[in-house]
Amino acid sequence: MTDITAEEKIKKAASEVFLLKGLDGARMQEIADKAGINKALLHYYYRSKEQLFKSVFEEKLLSFLPKIFQVFHSDQTIEEKVHLLAERYIDFLKLNPELPHFVLGELQRRPERLFEKIDAKLSMNVDVIGMQLKKEAQQGRIREIAPQHFIANLLSMIVFPFIASPLFMKVLQYDKDAYYDYLDHRKKEVPAFIMAALRV
Repeated sequence: MTDITAEEKIKKAASEVFLLKGLDGARMQEIADKAGINKALLHYYYRSKEQLFKSVFEEKLLSFLPKIFQVFHSDQTIEEKVHLLAERYIDFLKLNPELPHFVLGELQRRPERLFEKIDAKLSMNVDVIGMQLKKEAQQGRIREIAPQHFIANLLSMIVFPFIASPLFMKVLQYDKDAYYDYLDHRKKEVPAFIMAALRV
């Protein structure tokens, strides 16, 4: 197995520190210490904290969001898309459980800054899914619904259990393993609920 590179160490350490403390609370020295390198080497790779932030989170989101957009733009039915989106989103968040907390925190602090740092190619045009929802409604397969509401309903049902995981685990009396089993079950429960709400 090859040794991890200095840049990979930096990105891993930066991701952990950013997720825990946000952009404002993170310090380059702390990231360097966590990566096991000196601060001069950190600045050799990344001139500023903002540049490092953009690199870390663009890479993380680019590893995932294109897969989501691919589903939205595919020729599959709404029901097939809902199942795929639930499965892919839950699997991604299980690997990155702190990401929703981080995004929520940054949105509360300075939302415009978060969007400045994230590349425009991570935005989504809702027209494609909107046209499909309208077509399936006209065919009598589902009720009419605006794409903005469809997306918000689906994503909130997926993301909220990750944001509220400490509360859910306490109320449901689950340890981490049991909770992750519960999240796996939501890959089927969320689509079933969404489709039941959409059907005429």
